[in-house]
Amino acid sequence: MAIRTMPAAVRELRAPWPSQVQRVQDLTWELEQEFRFGQRITKTDRGYVMGGTMKGGSSAMWYPATREQYHAYQRWRNVEGLHEARDDDAYCELTRLLEPYDVMLVTRRKTAPHARRGRNDAFPWPGYGPLYRDMAPILRGLPEEHLRRDTLQQIQLGGWGPDAAKASAYQKRESAVLMYDFACKGARRTFLGLFLHELGHAHEVDLDEPTKDVLHAQYRVLVDNNAFFGIEFLVDPDTRKLYQKFVFEEFLAETYMIYVACGGGMREGIARYEGPVRAAWERVYEVFRDTFHGIEYE
Repeated sequence: MAIRTMPAAVRELRAPWPSQVQRVQDLTWELEQEFRFGQRITKTDRGYVMGGTMKGGSSAMWYPATREQYHAYQRWRNVEGLHEARDDDAYCELTRLLEPYDVMLVTRRKTAPHARRGRNDAFPWPGYGPLYRDMAPILRGLPEEHLRRDTLQQIQLGGWGPDAAKASAYQKRESAVLMYDFACKGARRTFLGLFLHELGHAHEVDLDEPTKDVLHAQYRVLVDNNAFFGIEFLVDPDTRKLYQKFVFEEFLAETYMIYVACGGGMREGIARYEGPVRAAWERVYEVFRDTFHGIEYE
């Protein structure tokens, strides 16, 4: 048995998301929810406005804000948010990591809908430095086989998606993990959870049908008993449980994220169940461990 450790920020997903209202001056519960859901406050020639892209899409909505709210956002961002900053070392580390597996790194900006696309050395946007630094240790902690497979050929940062676009997506046609502006400019915790979730879609698409049949049989037991794990990021734990309950593929992707980010907590949670639910979760965990080639996480 091989136990690996994900970065501390990833392992923090296993605990409830602590409020910063008492820590951050002028931050209210309502503002905290807005900021954690990807809204931001900016200063313009006409004053302060709050808003941002809607569910990761290309449309946006902005409305008046106050100077106090603007400073609350800046303070919150220093604690939980993602900053735009250049980090050439982190970019080089990430591209060196991806290159042997022929995984394309693409960056897109909301201000340039037709931004150039290319391989790892083509037109990187320097503002994603903190994301490059977060992504590399996550990817390095996964089995090499998860980077080498055909279902992961591209990782995109920025931009937006068509139709019912969300904060992030997995595009099966291009075998691409897509992290939209919504995810790249919000809370760091949300980006980390969504990134692992979308990698989980690359994983579930790669599973063979006999393996999916085994997992689906256990999934039916969990659905009947409403026995899912809820990890808080972007939305509350109960909402994340509902995503899993009604869509098998979402259950597989979310379980991937939980297996990697919350390994020890997942094992403890399974041990607290009894009867058929515990047996079902133990079988799910066993199958995932096999697909991770025996690798488990702290």
